[in-house]
Amino acid sequence: MRKETKKHVKRFRGFTLVELILMVGTIALVAGALVGLISNSYKDWELGSNRSTLLQDGRAAMEQMVRILRQAKAFSAVSQSTDYAGYITFTSVDDITEQFKLNALTSELEYGQIGSLSALTGSVSSLVLTCYDINGNVLTGSVSAGNIQSVGIETTLTDGTNSFTLSGRVFCPKDFQSVVINELMYNPSGGGNDAPKEWVELYNLSGSSIDLTGWTIWTGSQTTEDILVSHPQFGNGSMIIPANGYAVITADTTDVYTELVTNGDFESQLKKEWQLNNWSRTKLNAHNGSYKLESDVSGASWVYQNITIPSGLNSYLFLFWERTTSAVGQTQITVTIRNLSGQVLAAGYSGQMHSDWTCHTMNLAAFAGQTIRIYFSATNNGSGVLLLDDVSVASSYVNLDAIRLSCGDNQIGNGLSDTGDTVTVTDGSATVDSVTYDDSWGDGDGTSLSRIDPQGASNDQSNWTSGPQHGTPGSAN
Repeated sequence: MRKETKKHVKRFRGFTLVELILMVGTIALVAGALVGLISNSYKDWELGSNRSTLLQDGRAAMEQMVRILRQAKAFSAVSQSTDYAGYITFTSVDDITEQFKLNALTSELEYGQIGSLSALTGSVSSLVLTCYDINGNVLTGSVSAGNIQSVGIETTLTDGTNSFTLSGRVFCPKDFQSVVINELMYNPSGGGNDAPKEWVELYNLSGSSIDLTGWTIWTGSQTTEDILVSHPQFGNGSMIIPANGYAVITADTTDVYTELVTNGDFESQLKKEWQLNNWSRTKLNAHNGSYKLESDVSGASWVYQNITIPSGLNSYLFLFWERTTSAVGQTQITVTIRNLSGQVLAAGYSGQMHSDWTCHTMNLAAFAGQTIRIYFSATNNGSGVLLLDDVSVASSYVNLDAIRLSCGDNQIGNGLSDTGDTVTVTDGSATVDSVTYDDSWGDGDGTSLSRIDPQGASNDQSNWTSGPQHGTPGSAN
């Protein structure tokens, strides 16, 4: 008989309380570690993402700023290099006055037309603009826009955690802001009313000609700007200052010119110096003023005056205006320079007279130091009249190659102060150059105030000196 053996079935027991506590604790530790790891990973990702966004936005703003400024036509105002909330105002490629600036209240870099700026990017803690001259020297203090050849840009962006600095450099076009105030005659000699004797010289230090049409000049005491125009008497109509050339701004009736023949002497009375044949002095229909010469005699007529041309000046200019009411082809006028015996030395003009007032000019430098005769001869084959006005011969310290400009109201501003003043030239919208001088810079009384270095700072006293008596208007200082 077999003995039956009992089978033992192993039965599993549940966790004891201690085991359960230990297991739950272990799971909690592992889960906590995983949560921390995930949290830190997310924070690292978020930090990197914020930094990437800040950097990307900052670079985009910097690139836009550099691109726009490289196309600018002119700067009118720039913050100093010590200013961390910088700004720069300029004339855009579309001739619009615009500005970049840091809004310190919102920490935003802003751009647009003044008064309607919009944010380019935020989290900007500083914007520093450093200006350099043509030699690479840092311009400090009050910077004249005309001296800026490049601008360094440095901006710092921070969001409280991330912080980095971006920099760029804008090199101005070759002919950017190249007209400067180069010489001032603010205290002419002779006493009395200075305004008709004062003048301002501009210099174009670029290699290209620049049209000054629409440009203005201001003085410190003005409330209304003076618009520059070609000088009505001694200007040739041009408003274009040539490359490396000069423009001299004077009053309409400036004493910079010593007129040997003033308006033909027609305005007060016909002086005996003029010798006339079939011409008379009349009031009506004059070109500039009240009186002119007129001839309605058929056939030939003539008029002349003898004058002495001084020596030692920079220019000797002869000009006159003519007009006729006769039909085309019926009148002829010939102007010659003669000696006192009547021998022709040079031809001044010969041709048909015009139906409207027309100016003709001639350089008399070849006759400096001589006594000559200005001789007009005319022929009238019609029924109209011949008109002659504003005959002038003037010697001047102004170089003949300089363009002559005026302000149209017979003086520069309210007159340049003898003790100190501010002279500002604009292109009609933005400041081109501005000088605030003091009489300690140069003693005046017939000597000009001359700029030493056209590239140097406009308001640096050490860049100005007293020029020679009468100055050098239209010539190098």
